[in-house]
Amino acid sequence: MSMIVTSRIPLLIAFSVFWGGITFYTGIVVRVSHDVLTDSMVGGLITQRVTQWLQIAGGVTAVFMLWNAALVTRDSRKYGFTLTACSMILVCSLVGLVIVHSHLDAVIDVDAVEISNRDAFTIGHRRYNQLTTIEWISSLAYLMITVAAWRQVDEQL
Repeated sequence: MSMIVTSRIPLLIAFSVFWGGITFYTGIVVRVSHDVLTDSMVGGLITQRVTQWLQIAGGVTAVFMLWNAALVTRDSRKYGFTLTACSMILVCSLVGLVIVHSHLDAVIDVDAVEISNRDAFTIGHRRYNQLTTIEWISSLAYLMITVAAWRQVDEQL
């Protein structure tokens, strides 16, 4: 029982910070920054730094997700495999986000507060949004599957 508590609580805290953060960020912060700031480039400079923190939070959360998946696998291969798959989708989307983020950083001139290549930025930003959506959906699926898995595991105790 203590292993359950010591693995579930860190997962729930990390997951709450990460998933709550990304949901709040994409649903509210981005929109408010575009409404309040007259220059979308200035808003982009703010969101550029915030997304780096979200990626770090995602990486930490992925570690706890994989740990939980391994523990669940001991009692349910079906749930464990599914949780591992969701975790790996998250990890792959995070790697993609880091790569795309570096491409976006390369076309942003922070000193001049301008984008040096608008076409590259537009394509990169679209990819970033797509990967973020994949990240968000895989995390939501992970959460729902985890609740079902924990119920089954707890019934076996």
